[in-house]
Amino acid sequence: MSPEKKLSKLVRYIEEQIPGFQLCSKKTSLLMRTLSAVLFFNKGFMTRYVTTLYPRVYVPELPWSASLTSQINILAHEYVHLKDRKRLGWFFNILYLSPQIFTLFAFGAFWNLWWLLALLFLLPLPSPGRAWLEWRAYKVTVAIHHHLSGDRISVFWLRNQFTGSSYYWMLPFKGLVERHILKTIENVESGKFLSPEILEILEVLETGE
Repeated sequence: MSPEKKLSKLVRYIEEQIPGFQLCSKKTSLLMRTLSAVLFFNKGFMTRYVTTLYPRVYVPELPWSASLTSQINILAHEYVHLKDRKRLGWFFNILYLSPQIFTLFAFGAFWNLWWLLALLFLLPLPSPGRAWLEWRAYKVTVAIHHHLSGDRISVFWLRNQFTGSSYYWMLPFKGLVERHILKTIENVESGKFLSPEILEILEVLETGE
């Protein structure tokens, strides 16, 4: 099946599973430009990253200039986030934004200055919740990259997604992250112990014409 057909099938499938799903342009979004200022630590937020705010997926600009294989892989990744958000509701947002979201408790300083200690949550503290949600999606990224190209994903690049500034140093333990990446690559290449999300997306891409 051609990449065009795979992409079309995947988009139709996401539309069926996620009511209101829509691709939007960051370039024309005031919300995304505002978020870019807040997320100053991610220098490529507007140009290199795709952002999901249920049920919309924001790409750098439309028409989307990424290659067809990149679009398939990215949408497969973002679909996992959309599915998790649909399943978990607002708890997904709290889990993803923790612990930094607890900085909001600093507003309690209007009543008691001790609440200013909540500003410590602005520090790049590890975020197991965000790392877990991203890992669920990046396992799909590993599998779809292999499915489309036959190659291994870059372990260095993927490790840096978790340990670097892109996601605010959500899991800065390089050895741990690398072991999980290598184990996932091994499972993908052997076709064993694949996650339900990987199997779901592969079925969409592989079945039919």
